[in-house]
Amino acid sequence: MTELPEDHLLDTGLHLEGEVRQQLSDSARWSRFIAIAVFAACGAALLFGLVVGENISRSYRRISGFGEVFSLFGDAGFVAAVLIVAAAVVTVYYFLYNFSRKIKSALETESTAELNAGLRSLKIFFIITTVFALIALLNTLYRMIQQQ
Repeated sequence: MTELPEDHLLDTGLHLEGEVRQQLSDSARWSRFIAIAVFAACGAALLFGLVVGENISRSYRRISGFGEVFSLFGDAGFVAAVLIVAAAVVTVYYFLYNFSRKIKSALETESTAELNAGLRSLKIFFIITTVFALIALLNTLYRMIQQQ
């Protein structure tokens, strides 16, 4: 049987040396830290939402009209909203975590496929966060115009 050539960065003419390798390694390390911190924060938010969610929902209903959104679903509406937001955030930050894993693997194994997969995950992360940021910006602008 013939051996397939190994996928090395050097074979493709891409040389990751010195500072570039260090920058990618630092980026992978920080992105892993940030993703794990966000996962932990989402876990804490889920726990908090499950423990005191119904009480917060009732309090919002008493002090403002914001609780009307959750009144459609009862006291469990706030808990459901926390679950949905946490699931969306965890899904988005999974791509950042995946970037970290793939880049670290690419640097260790010299694999262009892993490097490409890591950069693809980072691209998806940035696309999704940009879409969420634009939605938040448009929502803010809409509310500002509506108040005038």
